[in-house]
Amino acid sequence: MRFTKLNDDSSWLWEINGIRILVDPWFTHSQVDLFPWFSEQFHLNEQPEIEQIPRPDFIFISHPFTDHCNKETLLQFSKDIPIVSNDNILKKINKWGHFQNLIKLNKAPISIDEMKPKSKLDLVHSAFILKSSEGNILYAPHGTNLKGLPEVNVIITTVSKYKLPFWLGGTVNLGYEKAIDNFELCEADWLLCTHDEQKIGKGLVERLARKNYTTFFDDPRIKLLKTGETFELK
Repeated sequence: MRFTKLNDDSSWLWEINGIRILVDPWFTHSQVDLFPWFSEQFHLNEQPEIEQIPRPDFIFISHPFTDHCNKETLLQFSKDIPIVSNDNILKKINKWGHFQNLIKLNKAPISIDEMKPKSKLDLVHSAFILKSSEGNILYAPHGTNLKGLPEVNVIITTVSKYKLPFWLGGTVNLGYEKAIDNFELCEADWLLCTHDEQKIGKGLVERLARKNYTTFFDDPRIKLLKTGETFELK
């Protein structure tokens, strides 16, 4: 398995069992939630060109928000590349009238299961379990509070804390302590950090947000990859 970090946020290219999976691509300069006055975030660094990315076998979208499901980025990809996601996200993408092949998680070319939070109001703390003959992965870009997590080889999750008032969703990124809890709970061999970009923000959400970033780790099993860097699990 190979994991290539495509930007400092949560865009990846995974190679599993010879299958290339593009994950949560967001390569536009900024992304807007609802309205710019409400929330707009900007990448700090230059983003990859679509032509630079090897053609994926499918694109996996984990969350409906525009830093995961970014319309302006996705529409730059060929319409015949399959999109894999849950039902709600596929309905959103289908309205764009671009992609020809929308695939539910249970029909994906590789096993992908979504573990959802108990609260229906919690839209961000899902965990996705990918299983293959090369190993198992847990992907929780915002972190997760789920208790019954399975054993995996690699956990990919945030080590940053991003906290908003409860009426705006509360703690969105659960932070380093929760990442370590999940790392130990899954008995994983490696933790790859994701969704930790120190973006520039504007709008109401930015004014109310409280952020805490962790960038140094004593444990060599925790990897904070740079943009373009690849981690290979042999």
